[in-house]
Amino acid sequence: MKKVRERKKMVFQDQEELQAYAEWAKEQMNGMADHIKSSDLFRDQVMGHAVWTLPHQLFIGKAWSKADKTKSYWIISGENVPTDHIDYSVAQTAREAAKHFTMKWQMQGAQLEKLGDGAATGESSDDVDWVKVANGLQMQAEALYGLVENVDAWKLTEGPLVGPGPESESTT
Repeated sequence: MKKVRERKKMVFQDQEELQAYAEWAKEQMNGMADHIKSSDLFRDQVMGHAVWTLPHQLFIGKAWSKADKTKSYWIISGENVPTDHIDYSVAQTAREAAKHFTMKWQMQGAQLEKLGDGAATGESSDDVDWVKVANGLQMQAEALYGLVENVDAWKLTEGPLVGPGPESESTT
């Protein structure tokens, strides 16, 4: 028997809130495009879309080459996370991709911490506090992992996106 996923509603209080979300999502899509360009992931035209969002906080999308749809990436961005990418083949769902980002950031944080330890012993003359950068990255990974573990946050959503206005509520 096939397991049916429970769906919950993503409801915005009013049209203004929905519009604010749409603007935020558009900014995240533009950021995703900028990241793809600066990372030189594709040389041709790129397609992409949002896969999962936590409104105004976290965006996970998919991007792929228009010419070669077999090459694609998960892209993550948001208010308190670095914009980053992983190969699409490493995760089947946005939740799995988020979990992979947490592992990636933990490992990168550990590498940066070692770099910072080397700087403390005089091996490097950077002005960057690599231990601080590493701690920030590891904190972001831990916060994202907490979200990954919240099963309710990953349930599928369905419309309508704007809830009924106060005039349609019953007062009985």
